[in-house]
Amino acid sequence: DHGPLLILAGAGSGKTTVLVSRTGRLIGEKLAPAERICVLTFTNKAAQELKNRVAKKLGAAAKGVWAGTFHGFGLQFLKEHHKEAGLPQRFGVIDAGDAEAVLKDLLRDHRTYEKAQMNLQLLMSKISYFRQNGRDSKLDQSIESAASIVLTPKYVSRLRNLGVVDFEELLLRPMRMLCESDVLRAKMQSRYDFVMVDEFQDTNATQMQLIDQLINEKRNIAVVGDDDQSIYGWRGAEIQNILGFPKRYRDCNVIWVSLDALQAA
Repeated sequence: DHGPLLILAGAGSGKTTVLVSRTGRLIGEKLAPAERICVLTFTNKAAQELKNRVAKKLGAAAKGVWAGTFHGFGLQFLKEHHKEAGLPQRFGVIDAGDAEAVLKDLLRDHRTYEKAQMNLQLLMSKISYFRQNGRDSKLDQSIESAASIVLTPKYVSRLRNLGVVDFEELLLRPMRMLCESDVLRAKMQSRYDFVMVDEFQDTNATQMQLIDQLINEKRNIAVVGDDDQSIYGWRGAEIQNILGFPKRYRDCNVIWVSLDALQAA
């Protein structure tokens, strides 16, 4: 129950069921009160399903579990710490369409790039990669890569001037704030005794760093994922997060879960 735990469960084996069982047992056996458990997911549907199923099992005792998406966690964090983030109290969150509109506006100031008729989605993905990796970004010879070097700082600056964040910033800014502030990191680490992550194979480098900042000295981090790297690498996930987890968190227990075992549970 304590310490780092990697649970490998293949496609269709019910990863959410694993987390429901674990969350229910932690609360039911009084290993942790509900409000000291944080479950990070990739969809609101998975988070809601987990909360509903744990509540069905335990009733009122389950109230208080924090379960939500990485972006939902980042949004709550920025709302709570908007001053430290340099954001207005009622900052806005822009979607992909609004982000492209900001980008188009910036391109008008760079006629060379505007006339190049770039692929905006590709340009946005290059900017995203540049924001995550900075100077270490591996850029190709495309016009979008060249433009991303020039436009990334301008794009970030424009969002700040507008007092808004995009979806990427919901992860990047909390991660960087926690990395840079001992006070904020200690505050968040003291909030949760157990952190769990669903669909861990889908995490990227930013999400992995965010997870690292939430883990306190008890190292109670449990992740559930599928290590079939041939499926997930193309979506921007860092498959090394799951393959290298036992090395990252030493003394990690690794459990393989089969569909038959879950159906019998």
